Amino acid sequence: MNHRDDELDEAVTALARLGYEVSLGDNLSQSHHLAKQGRPDVVVLNALTGCEGGVELEFLEHLQREDDPVPVIMLVDDLEALTEARNMKVPFRDFVVKPSSSAEVVQRVELALQTKTRVRGLQSRARQLESQVSIDFKTGLTSELYMKRIMGLEWKRAQRHQNPLSLLLIDVDNFKTVNDSTEYAFGDQVLRRVADALKGNIRETDFAARFGGDEFCILLPQTTPAEAVQTALRIRKRVSGMSVSDASYHMQVTVSIGVDSFDGRQASSVDQLRRNANRALQEAKRRGKNQVWLFSGSEQGHEHGAEAAE
Repeated sequence: MNHRDDELDEAVTALARLGYEVSLGDNLSQSHHLAKQGRPDVVVLNALTGCEGGVELEFLEHLQREDDPVPVIMLVDDLEALTEARNMKVPFRDFVVKPSSSAEVVQRVELALQTKTRVRGLQSRARQLESQVSIDFKTGLTSELYMKRIMGLEWKRAQRHQNPLSLLLIDVDNFKTVNDSTEYAFGDQVLRRVADALKGNIRETDFAARFGGDEFCILLPQTTPAEAVQTALRIRKRVSGMSVSDASYHMQVTVSIGVDSFDGRQASSVDQLRRNANRALQEAKRRGKNQVWLFSGSEQGHEHGAEAAE
């Protein structure tokens, strides 16, 4: 991002010679266009305005993802500009004081990419460790791995005693838009608020878990389809009346919920229960979101025979 139109041909040529694919944006509009074509692995910024709140820094902050940050190397005029640049809300960044040599720019880029690779490896390992514990650290709900164990045990218990067992799959509507347009801390706040709504609307004998990203599930032992739908409607109503705000962002939250139930007698499997609940969830989203849908076997675009509750 060479927005000051300095002479950077040597650095671009040196990077290209080493096999890097280099795209050059001479102004903010052009850099926006390049980012839409393909998200960069690292950005070298020769900023027109390198202060906090500047449009260039805001653009770079929106490029960031929790699981895949973009390192930023800033070309700065002096130490005063360096102090201002340190206020960037970017996970990791580096600085080169001008005039800079192409060798130094290349070295900084390679160090940034090495650091990014290590960070992603650590994040992957952290997710693996997280899946091995019983509590999801972001929401306080049961973790996905532990919930799968519970589902297996409760399924066997329901079969043995011929008791009903119901499953709710819950998806936060338009959550990808939240992560793409806000800071991740705000997205985490949305997830925690939804998790609190789930915990406040189930029994002590029920189980609520976070299943990755923005999906949750609730297992309801000894619960009929009608009772499961009532629980789902209560949760949908509770969440739809909830808004999440901070100093910069605001969101009116809604959820879509898919429901399936095991009657205690008909042969099936816990995996089939989850697949059916997921089909019901997709139907709820297809019909406009902020809905509850009970699996009936007639999903996949058929209007008749399916049972819905809004």
